[in-house]
Amino acid sequence: MPRHWQYLLVPLLSLFAPAQAQDVRLQGYIDQGLRNNQGLKQQRFILERNLFALKEARTFFYPEVNFSTSYLDSRGGRKISIPIGDLLNPVYNSLNELTNSSAFPKVDNVSQTFNPRNYYDAKFRTSLPIYNAEIAYNTKIRKEQIHLQQAEVDVYRRELVKEIKLGYYACQQSDEAIRILESAVSLARENLRFNQALVKNDKAIRTVVSRSENELIGLEARLVDARNQSVNAKAYFNFLLNNPLETALEIGAPNESEVLTDTAAEGRREELAKLESLSKINALSGQLARAGALPKLSTFIDLGSQGDFVNFNRDTRYYLFGVTLDWRVFANNRTQYKVKQAEMEQKATGEQISQVEQQLQLQNKTAANTFQSAVLTYRATKSQTALSQQYYQDQQKLYREGQLLYIELLDAQNRLISDQLQQSISYLNVQTRAAELERARASYLFSN
Repeated sequence: MPRHWQYLLVPLLSLFAPAQAQDVRLQGYIDQGLRNNQGLKQQRFILERNLFALKEARTFFYPEVNFSTSYLDSRGGRKISIPIGDLLNPVYNSLNELTNSSAFPKVDNVSQTFNPRNYYDAKFRTSLPIYNAEIAYNTKIRKEQIHLQQAEVDVYRRELVKEIKLGYYACQQSDEAIRILESAVSLARENLRFNQALVKNDKAIRTVVSRSENELIGLEARLVDARNQSVNAKAYFNFLLNNPLETALEIGAPNESEVLTDTAAEGRREELAKLESLSKINALSGQLARAGALPKLSTFIDLGSQGDFVNFNRDTRYYLFGVTLDWRVFANNRTQYKVKQAEMEQKATGEQISQVEQQLQLQNKTAANTFQSAVLTYRATKSQTALSQQYYQDQQKLYREGQLLYIELLDAQNRLISDQLQQSISYLNVQTRAAELERARASYLFSN
């Protein structure tokens, strides 16, 4: 095989590289993205928050101990007069006369303020709910919110896996375009040297050299653009992995055996699990609203001390035990309105579930058809590239023998380069459609 043919055959042969190494690389990046992606971390933090909210709800079933204290001191204000002197002094006078003594002194009337002076009250209150249906339903709602958020995390994970695959495939395609254009540039340089030799030996005119130089400049410009696109694709891929944008990547060569066959299994979409959890939450919200009309029974005990400030003895210490019953008798149908709101929310969610099921079925069918179309298009471009390769080889042979104009050779060369790039883009489209089909069927299996 002539040396110059190898420049254009190398990009084509790279499409049939072994797949195993590439699978390992891609799976490694998927695992890294699932560990490090910032958006997924945010979703997991929300999930952990809901776990703590459930633990908080469960604490309402247990006793609660609070310490409170107060100090009061006042001057003035409302008073009450107690006529102790008016009541006792006549009696005391009679007793003094009978005993001929002054053993019973005169007593003044008392004026007592309502507000306490130099008074404190310090206590520990232990309270325990005996019956409160709202606590139970709140706990159930918190538990269902965890299932809802877990489904949200799973949805995000699946979408992230798809985006990582698309980013990886884009890097593959950009590298493939670089290899194609690098081979084309090498071939253009080889043609330039050949044409320069022809002109030097007076076997061609100067125009062929100028045309070869212009062709080389154009291909080099396209190569620079392809390299910039590759840099952008890898920067976005690093962004998905939460890496510095300039981090070096190991991108394997594509292998058509991986995606040309529809092997995606049917899985259950987490979007439906989200809506089912939301429907359960709406049902529990209705039950919570009904529980608001039920009685609430609780008990408490206070252990404390009260009296003049700083004094603490057996006379100031006390305990107080009690049972409380709270039952809302009338609220102008407030409970019924809340129940109706929850029922309407549940019905709306039920309709949304039916709609989403149809949408997901449509998405699945559309993704499968689009994938098949992409495969057929790729096979057509692959066949066209093979024909262009053969045609270029024939034209190259004729040109070397002096039986063909250089412009005709350039036409065959440009057609081959264009078909190679189109084949690479078509294969990227197949990979993209395969990832979308996998996402639509929820067939990717997570390791944990």
